[in-house]
Amino acid sequence: MGAEFSSLDQLNRNECINRLVNEERIDENDPFWNQLLSFTINLPLTKASSKKLDESIALSCQKFHQNNPSSGNYSSLIRVFSRRANATRRMTDNKLMILHTTNALFIIRCITKYLIEIENELALLEQMNFRSDEANLELEKETESNFDNQNDYSTDSSTASPKRLYNPNKNYRMSKSKSNHESALLDSQENSFGNESDSDMPQNNDLVESNSKKHENILYMLIKNIIQLCIEVPVKSYTYNLHLEALNTLLILLSSQMYSKTPANESLIFDTFMQKMDRFVSDFVRVLLKNLIQQMPPPSNIHNLSSYLSNEEQNQRSFVSSVASGLWSVMTFGFGSAKTSTDQSNQEDESEKSFLSNLSNDSSNQNQDEQLDCSSRYLAWQSCHILLVLSNNCTNESLYNPYRLALFHFTDTQNTPTNLPNSEPLPWFSIDFSKLFQMFTRTVHTDQYSLLLYMLIHRNQHFKMFILSRLQIDSLIFLIIFFVIYVIILEKYFFKKVMPLLKVIFTAPERNSHHIYMTLIIILILSEDDIFNKTIHTITIKKLIWYTERSLSEISLGGLLILVLIRTIQFNMTRMRDKYLHTNCLAALANMSSKFQNLHPYVCQRINSLFNMLTRKRTKIITQINEENSKNDTEKNETASKDLLQDLSIIEELMKMVLEIINSCLTNSLHHNSDLVYSILYHKSIYLQFRDHPTFQDLTQNIDTVITRFSHEIESVEDKTIENLREIITMGAKQFSRERFRKFPELKFKYVEEDQPEDFFVPYVWSLVYKYSNLYWIDHTIDLFNSPNNNR
Repeated sequence: MGAEFSSLDQLNRNECINRLVNEERIDENDPFWNQLLSFTINLPLTKASSKKLDESIALSCQKFHQNNPSSGNYSSLIRVFSRRANATRRMTDNKLMILHTTNALFIIRCITKYLIEIENELALLEQMNFRSDEANLELEKETESNFDNQNDYSTDSSTASPKRLYNPNKNYRMSKSKSNHESALLDSQENSFGNESDSDMPQNNDLVESNSKKHENILYMLIKNIIQLCIEVPVKSYTYNLHLEALNTLLILLSSQMYSKTPANESLIFDTFMQKMDRFVSDFVRVLLKNLIQQMPPPSNIHNLSSYLSNEEQNQRSFVSSVASGLWSVMTFGFGSAKTSTDQSNQEDESEKSFLSNLSNDSSNQNQDEQLDCSSRYLAWQSCHILLVLSNNCTNESLYNPYRLALFHFTDTQNTPTNLPNSEPLPWFSIDFSKLFQMFTRTVHTDQYSLLLYMLIHRNQHFKMFILSRLQIDSLIFLIIFFVIYVIILEKYFFKKVMPLLKVIFTAPERNSHHIYMTLIIILILSEDDIFNKTIHTITIKKLIWYTERSLSEISLGGLLILVLIRTIQFNMTRMRDKYLHTNCLAALANMSSKFQNLHPYVCQRINSLFNMLTRKRTKIITQINEENSKNDTEKNETASKDLLQDLSIIEELMKMVLEIINSCLTNSLHHNSDLVYSILYHKSIYLQFRDHPTFQDLTQNIDTVITRFSHEIESVEDKTIENLREIITMGAKQFSRERFRKFPELKFKYVEEDQPEDFFVPYVWSLVYKYSNLYWIDHTIDLFNSPNNNR
């Protein structure tokens, strides 16, 4: 046992590990656990190192899987973890206890991951519950004791909210609307504010009934203790590994969804998260969001937690585990040794405080183009993954998802909402929106944070109103534009000039990335607000050096946004041919069109070029239809003509939308857009050809009015220099009576989520976890990505 090892392969020959995985039942009070859990863990922080770990422990896990029905050591390990977790929550500065708890979680995570990948969920839970009769009796007593000793998880005054109490008999899967769920939930919270009384605790009958479902007991104990650790143990340098391992373990448990075709509402694991963690949800979601805001970098010695131990704790550790430390020292995964100074903890804490201080500074004092390498901020990264997984399952109105409710109803610590509509429930908790907003400006270049931002803007009305009211809205929109420009437009020209942190995104093989959809939908949702549409044209951007299609020394944010959306449509039509993408782009342009102001000449040119491109495509399709009709093969001609007619219908719909956008701009803000009038006059031939066309004549009527009026004024002028013509058009636009225009309904498009959002979002979220979570997954057994519902 005392030998040191030079490779991971020798782990399988270690006596401690062999004892854990063999048929011998190890009692929870056996000193063996102290010895086993005193190793120095070197967390695998990349997918490659995670794969190396999985391969090295595969034989041991296989043996554990075979022998656990006899030994019940899986359940014993979870119970050992639970005891140490309780102690860690009481003694948050005890670094030796933190080390033991972290290591216990790490072993549980490794075993659970192996079982999930080779078994189904029910088999996993059976493995958890293989125990002797006397051990099950102990579990029943401990479960009852845990219920009797629950703490009230009230937060400080700035984030305090009523706490929901656990009722194991309450069934939330009723046929009633989501608003009724929220109302019942929040009524319960309000009634239960304060300390939990004995009457609120599950009664003995409930415990007997609960204990009869033994699958739920040990699973409940594991999840509850992990969540409580996240809530009660502060994030410090010496607890960073503990929090990261806690989130990794939760993610592994939830990953059973990837390996099953069973919906989340029929999963016992998801049922435990959704139905039995009520009283922890508010604080847990708040902690996860706090992790996102802080974006705390990992401590420099993340690979050597023992460096934080004091001399006394080091001696204790040496006394109980000199052998185990030699055993686990092999698990370095190629990382160098860390410092062992006892002052390192203080140094790391000072680094953490400095980072948070910088993050809280006003965004005007920061480089707005600075973007985080989010995947290296491990704790925030996994917090985001956990939030996305939990909040995108059980979204049906008949189901209950407290994480989703908490995410959609938290408020700003700096501004308590007043005069809320009757349908708006009280907030679950509060977060500093300024810091949250600032975090998004530095992380929106990633799929995960774009999706989370989309969810908040779409469903959290408090945060949406905060975003729309911010003077710094340009920082967020500018980064979204920056991403869209480079990823789907300019990457083929300027790949080598792209910021290094964005190169990971640009290497994605698929061009119709879900990330692009999320960014465009965010713009569409924001464009539903008239104040936003007006404000973006008052923000000027100078020295736009990265937009090299055209030299733009100065342009409004609104003008730049129009350019990006138009260029996205053009790129999509030539390369991607995705009708939903350009429909979303045109819908956003339509929402903004009535507020177009002082458009840059180049923006006006691109608007007309878009319509010109569509007319040329229409002409080409008509020619192809005529050619097909002239061929002799009738059957093939009918099929080809049908496809071409469908393409023609789509193109004509797009043409009508562009004409509606131009109409909206002319009828609402002609006097602010003389450059658009000039550009229309220059390209008047592309509009006049549709003057008498039955499909387009109504929409071209106002454009024809503008062409006729201003053409007449220009023809009578002798000095036809560009400057003079622009001056004449500007004066004429100010004097032009809008009563001469034909009235059309106001253009307003509203984003509406699909009826079954889980069909899209669940596979999307898990694909992000699979690719970017720094965990290695065996992909050949994954069922989720192969579901017929996911080919969308």
